[in-house]
Parts: sequence; structure tokens; C-alpha cells
Amino acid sequence: MVFHVGGTGDLLDAAYFHNGLPIPPDFHGGEENFRSVDYMGIPHPPMQTLATLIFDGVLERFPDLRWGVIEQGAIWLPSWIRQMESAFDAFERHEERLQKLTLRPSEYVRRQVRATPYPTEDVGWIIEQSGDDVCLFSSDFPHVEGGRKPVERFEASLADAADHVREKFYRTNFEDLMGRAMDRVPVPA
Repeated sequence: MVFHVGGTGDLLDAAYFHNGLPIPPDFHGGEENFRSVDYMGIPHPPMQTLATLIFDGVLERFPDLRWGVIEQGAIWLPSWIRQMESAFDAFERHEERLQKLTLRPSEYVRRQVRATPYPTEDVGWIIEQSGDDVCLFSSDFPHVEGGRKPVERFEASLADAADHVREKFYRTNFEDLMGRAMDRVPVPA
């Protein structure tokens, strides 16, 4: 299952833009796409949905199911994981659904959730905080929001990362997300 930016309608209530200021153009130069305030709301729908799926035991019942969060950044992952851990600790004693989970929320994330960071995000830090199983490369080519040199930006951020971390980021986390679908990908001769 994959979440992709733009599929949920308006990210924010229009009232956020009734501030007496002109609406700034987005980085495409128009008025209809993302700006800084919209950007802040991008990860909220998948964060809430995935937390609910984890707490309700869906990832427990379907351990082979993978969730991709694509083009919604990944800088939110560390705090989201910690917030779920905190919620689990605070409510486990009183919620039967949480008592039935065999893993902690962070373990479900590392096992079943994959997310693509934006090239402007510090992927090295995100991986350090979230684990090396969650982030995977994407460039959004040929769209401008993917950046002009995403590999160079990610490599700068991964400067001190071990080779196995790079391998997971650039290849194996994607293969894990795709699962058996990878069996149908033709291998070049």
C-alpha cells in the first residue's frame, strides 16, 4: 500500500491563508501548489492513518504488508515514532488493543513502513534516529520538486554512513517495499 502526496484534497483549512498577506507563488511560480505552510501539513494524513493501523493491530495481523509514504518527506519520522512509543506507554495499561500487540510501535514501523525523504532533508540524521530500514531513495524525476541533484544531496547527508546503510537506502528498502512484485522486474542481461 502506498500513500502519495496530493491524494487527500486540501491539506490545510483555507483560513490559514487569510492572514492579510498576498498568497506567495509556490516554487513552480503559480498559486495552486505547495508553499511553506502547505508543506508543514503534508505528512499528517499518513502519520495519523499509520498510527491508527498500528494501534488497531492491522500491521500485527498482516506482517507481510508494506506501507510506502512517497513524496511526503521523512523528516517527521523520528518524532512520530517517539510520539507513538509515548502513546503506547501511556495507554497500554487501559487499552486492550495495545495489550494484544506483540511488538512496540517503532518495531512495526521498521518492519513494515518505508518513506522517501525530500533531497532537502537530512537523510543521515533521519536514518540515525529512525533506523536504517525505513528510508528509501526517490528523485521524483522529472519534476522540479525532486531537486536538481538529489543523489549528491543525499550523499552529502550520508557522508559518515556505512556502506550497508547506503545499500538499504538506495536499493534494498525499495525491494522490501515492493516485495513479491520484484520477482516480475526484468533483470538486464
